[in-house]
Amino acid sequence: MKRLTLFITLALTLLMAIPALAVDAPELRGTWKGKCSIAKESGFIEGQAAFIIDAQQGPLLKGYKLWFDPKGALHREGFVGVFSPEDGKIYFADGDAGYNFGQLTGKQTMSVYYVTDGATYKCIHFALERVHFTAGFMQIDRDGDKAVITAEITHYYPLNAERIMKEADTNKDGKLTKQEWEAWQKAH
Repeated sequence: MKRLTLFITLALTLLMAIPALAVDAPELRGTWKGKCSIAKESGFIEGQAAFIIDAQQGPLLKGYKLWFDPKGALHREGFVGVFSPEDGKIYFADGDAGYNFGQLTGKQTMSVYYVTDGATYKCIHFALERVHFTAGFMQIDRDGDKAVITAEITHYYPLNAERIMKEADTNKDGKLTKQEWEAWQKAH
């Protein structure tokens, strides 16, 4: 009788857990670009930023964020993250002492919040939209040699040129053919 009770308890527990396990994380890989609004003790700052999620395994994420400081210098910082199916939130950890959390606000939009305390306390709101890579091969191939190199991609997608080349250059020859570009573009 004890075994039957234990079996029924385990079976019910498993059945109740199945719906929670069935909730998949949405596909979040890609470039999310937009406005960042910063509140600091010294005042408010508006700027631009991008979150590049370049790897996803189930709910786990990995990537980096890019932003320009007030002097125009580009900064890059890596992060890891997790999508929580229970509350629909996305949590990010990076090299700083603050906390990042966000959520999808639409199919192609995301809000991320960053809060830190201590000597350099600040709050940041990132209003991000997924970037769609719409430029055609002929448009990017500025010199018309039927091959695209990183410099040509940089003209259209400066924050993503290295990533695009790394992912799209399937034969690793340092240039993209029309077929490589179109296959990568279709996947993204």
